[in-house]
Amino acid sequence: MNYLLPQRLDALAVNYVLGGMQGRARQRFQRLIATNNQVRSTVWHWEQHLNPLAASLPATTPRAEVWQKIQRRLGWLSQEQVVSRSSRPLWLSLAAAACVMLAVIFLQPVTLIPATTEVAIIQTTDAKALWLVSRKEQQLMLKATAAVTASTENDYQLWMLPADGQPPVSLGILPQQGEVTVQWPKAALGIDIAALAVSFEPLGGSPTGQPTGPVLFTAEVIAI
Repeated sequence: MNYLLPQRLDALAVNYVLGGMQGRARQRFQRLIATNNQVRSTVWHWEQHLNPLAASLPATTPRAEVWQKIQRRLGWLSQEQVVSRSSRPLWLSLAAAACVMLAVIFLQPVTLIPATTEVAIIQTTDAKALWLVSRKEQQLMLKATAAVTASTENDYQLWMLPADGQPPVSLGILPQQGEVTVQWPKAALGIDIAALAVSFEPLGGSPTGQPTGPVLFTAEVIAI
């Protein structure tokens, strides 16, 4: 595989920075980062765009059972404080075994195909990230950064530009702060994407179904 093709390298770098690349694949990519200037530069480029978005997410407190496992592994809990599995009633163990047997008998093997995620960064000409756009199956997540210039009299509208030259398809109004999740529009199903664009529209969006205000930004879509 030629990792240095620009679109493929961008997709791999985004997947690496977002933590989606695991195991041996991540180890191989880390070796490429250490030995290849182009790979290292591409990863650094995406870190500058994606890390500020991750930093804006609220802190999450782990569930009690997760925290207990962490404490047990670190040796912070004595054996008396940890309820061992062997202390469970016999009937509970038997019930669990029965569930496993039923699953083996009745469930047919299923091949899971991981869903493709499409990502785009809406940014200024000086590479300042404004919005992160992420699509997985029919869910479209739109997240604003602190760099978005808020407007009380207009909306920023996101458009999908079809690769076959058809008219733009509206993907919805971009949030001016925070994030929203919307459904991928039926009008955009099955259409190859050339790029995304953002126009400046009246409140509520374009009244005509097509961009009426100035197109402020465009962005390429990367599949990971």
